[in-house]
Amino acid sequence: MLKLRNIGIIAHVDAGKTTLSERILYFSGRIHRRGEVHRGDTTLDWTPEERKHGITITAAATTIPWAGHQVQLIDTPGHIDFSVEVERSLRVLDGAVVVLDAGNGVEPQTETVWRRADALGVPRLVFVNKMDRVGASFEACLHDLEHKLGATPLALQVPLENGHVDLLRRKAVTFDADGAFSEGPMPADLEPRRRALVEQLAEVDDNIAEALITGAEATAEALELAVRHATRARVLVPVLCGSAYKNRGVQQLLDAVVAYLPEPSEGDGSFTGLVFKLMVHRQQGTLGYVRVYSGELCAGSTVLNARTGEKVRIGRVLKVHADKGVEVERVGPGGLCAVTGLHDAKTGDTLCDPAKPVKLEEMSFAEPLVELALESKRRDDRQTLADALKRMTDEDPTLKVSTEAETGRVVLRGMGELHLQIVLERLEHQGLELKASAPSVAYRETVRRTSRTTYRLKKQSGGPGMFAVVTLEVSPLQRDEGFRFVDLTRGGSVPKEYASGVEKGVRGALTRGPLGGHPVVDVEVRLIDGETHPKDSSAMAFEIAGSLALQEALRAAAPALLEPVMAVEVVVPEDFVGAVLADLGGRRGQVQGMAQKAATKVISAFVPLAELFGHVASLRSRSTGRGSVTMRHARYDFAPMRS
Repeated sequence: MLKLRNIGIIAHVDAGKTTLSERILYFSGRIHRRGEVHRGDTTLDWTPEERKHGITITAAATTIPWAGHQVQLIDTPGHIDFSVEVERSLRVLDGAVVVLDAGNGVEPQTETVWRRADALGVPRLVFVNKMDRVGASFEACLHDLEHKLGATPLALQVPLENGHVDLLRRKAVTFDADGAFSEGPMPADLEPRRRALVEQLAEVDDNIAEALITGAEATAEALELAVRHATRARVLVPVLCGSAYKNRGVQQLLDAVVAYLPEPSEGDGSFTGLVFKLMVHRQQGTLGYVRVYSGELCAGSTVLNARTGEKVRIGRVLKVHADKGVEVERVGPGGLCAVTGLHDAKTGDTLCDPAKPVKLEEMSFAEPLVELALESKRRDDRQTLADALKRMTDEDPTLKVSTEAETGRVVLRGMGELHLQIVLERLEHQGLELKASAPSVAYRETVRRTSRTTYRLKKQSGGPGMFAVVTLEVSPLQRDEGFRFVDLTRGGSVPKEYASGVEKGVRGALTRGPLGGHPVVDVEVRLIDGETHPKDSSAMAFEIAGSLALQEALRAAAPALLEPVMAVEVVVPEDFVGAVLADLGGRRGQVQGMAQKAATKVISAFVPLAELFGHVASLRSRSTGRGSVTMRHARYDFAPMRS
């Protein structure tokens, strides 16, 4: 069995992930001085932008020793704009620690990352952080886990002043200011709480159930084994508590990681790995971050990129610690590493033994929600800007770049205002002087009804001609169904290679819709019929005809604009509820409900993203600085037609 754990730290922004990661590094002996977010000297938030803004922007990896195991840890961002880092990290992790702010419980981004971990089958522990704060409630967090996330929480600890009670071991654990801890007996009044824990385990473990029925005392080892099985099967979610900033509960969390979260499979056989991230390092050049699933990845070896079909020679293999790397000869199953030498690689590429090709499931990422136009102030910087943006889009699959045909300006599309702000800051750090427009919504387009059109392409210019006749039918799909192409031709009216040309032309035309040049989504395009010429037809002719036919069909199919709608959660003192509701109503918001949380009201609403620019400043003004707002992308809806 591999004494290895691959875990991620995931949470809503400001729940304390980076502080927890820093304490994990410190108590494991990986670092010897504790950094602090407010000082800008944490180990894993190492980029200038992260230290300036005090948030995690890029997922950072490291390895720490604990209890005879190697724990490979990835600290991920909590801000919604950088959810791509969470997405690709979860794909290669075997377990995760979800951090909750004890005063806020389950927040919108917590829900987002939790659902994604569910979809990927990643077992989790929960660490209720900031138990030292006023308003902290361990019980409220347990309630949120059950009622907001549908989880079945298993409270292994309950909080004490300056520590916690370990219910499994009947120990009261208290900490001094530096994190050293001492143990004493569990308070007698918590015996019913421990029995409830044992009964909960008996529901999922026959051995514990048998001990309970016969009146025998289940050993701590048997209880731990039951927790391990239930966690790995994702039947129960163990919950621990503490305060990372106050150095409380970190060592016990690491014990739980080793005891309950799964180890990677042995993965014997030929090499298979997944490129889950690309990064341009200032010293190492382009690094590909790889999770090894089977076999070994060796420096100097030749591997196959299953997507491109190209053989690639691996350069160096590095074990990563934040922005630093230590060169190693090889990495075995379950290992996370960075490598050099990956040319033309993309996030989600499978690397494998050329003699035994295999392809892992590819990654998919959310489409951008916000855009801005950008140009360099100095004409000589245009190529430098283009090169810099190419590197950034290679690193970040959610950042899209295009050029306006009419003006020549560069259009950046990203996940939010902060995402694009960080991109601009990174460009300026490279010495570029830029002029950028204000951020605006990245709309999409679709159709409301079915239309059919026939396009006839016939060109003769003395040499080889171009001939293609294409009949297309366009119909709407349900939201988020994307695009579907169906070839319904019969009897060879459009040969297969020409039908492929039609599909290529259609896909190209879908990038610019008829209303405003926005991407067209949620449509089905059916190739109904066509005609060919024995000499003048070609795949290129059918590609052009397919593109022009689709443009005509879209214009006739009642095109409509789609806008992103956000799920918004506003937390304000009760005195300001009326002002906030009025503000949301003026932003086309649809209030879904209100809940009480301590001395505040939590207002949930759906609001079009176009109406949310400047909302944070407005909320602060209306609530005299006492309100907060969080949001996540919920869906696309039809937008009102713009004049």
